[in-house]
Amino acid sequence: MFSNNNRISTRQVFRLFVFDFVGESTLILPSQLAAFAGNDGLASIVLGGIMGSLYLWYLAYVLKKMETDLVTYMERILPAWMKKIFLVLLLVYFTGMAGYGAYIFSDVIQKGLIAGESLLTAGYAVCGGIESRARVYEILFVVLFVLLAVMLLIAAGDLEMEYLYGFFQADTGSVMKGSLAVFFCLMPLFLLAFFPSYVQKAKWGKLVHAVHAAMWFAIGVLAVLYVILLGSFGSRSLTTMKYPAITLMSSIHLRGSFLKRLDAFMIAIWFFTLFALVTVFLFYAQELVQKLRKKDTHKKWYLCGVMAAVFGVAEMLHQSSHGEWFRDYLLYIGIPLFLFLPLFVLLWGKGKKRHEG
Repeated sequence: MFSNNNRISTRQVFRLFVFDFVGESTLILPSQLAAFAGNDGLASIVLGGIMGSLYLWYLAYVLKKMETDLVTYMERILPAWMKKIFLVLLLVYFTGMAGYGAYIFSDVIQKGLIAGESLLTAGYAVCGGIESRARVYEILFVVLFVLLAVMLLIAAGDLEMEYLYGFFQADTGSVMKGSLAVFFCLMPLFLLAFFPSYVQKAKWGKLVHAVHAAMWFAIGVLAVLYVILLGSFGSRSLTTMKYPAITLMSSIHLRGSFLKRLDAFMIAIWFFTLFALVTVFLFYAQELVQKLRKKDTHKKWYLCGVMAAVFGVAEMLHQSSHGEWFRDYLLYIGIPLFLFLPLFVLLWGKGKKRHEG
């Protein structure tokens, strides 16, 4: 029998973060890595994972010192005006990330803009809270990733081995650009700053371990997929594909007539992983609006407002044809925000305690 105490297990945390990491990274990274570093994109994947591990260690250390989640600590020690500025910045960041996920989601489904019914479904999922979403993803996890493993195994049987020759040819700068692209897709790591409210305090160490394991699981999936894509198409062809993983799935043919359009069937993997990414940022954006307004009575209206903003971001990205300007925004605004904000807030709190002492 399920409990309903707004708490989730570390196993559910692992699966939630896997969904958050895998969808976007496996869709958009392979072509970018091929353009940056060719076959040496594998090195970029590993370096990006190491950067993610270092960031996770740093964030876990800061949160351990705070002894609570980031927003609660901000409310406790920051002046009201400063707290509002940071909450607004976080709100813009989460809304933007949800909009970017919605843009990719709708583009993959091949619709001109994010379908209203899909966004409404995401809103409905947010209303259920984090615990209900964790249960759903826990059930879907095994089905989707076993299916993906089977498909990758089938695809691995048709590799052109000559495409895999030629490592250690890209320059260091190109490899580092690729690793930054990988790190960009690991931005959901920042959500760890909000999770102490949803797990028992005694399980903090297990929580961090679960997030770390989820990140490296996703890195492993990306690395295997990238090798198979290189062996199937070669790095030059890979750079011309928008979503190489979907192209790969459309090239797999099973004997018999059971599945005529395997790519349409396999789109379910990216449907659910991208859906998870959109809903998680919607959830926290709504929570931040609630913190700013300090009222629970209009929670559903707050969610409607956030959904409208997400719709607007997705539509802007569609109108611009590509999301380069938005990725630059997240690179120069988003990354500094989630790198330095936790440390700044912690140091402010320590300074306040020393002053009061």
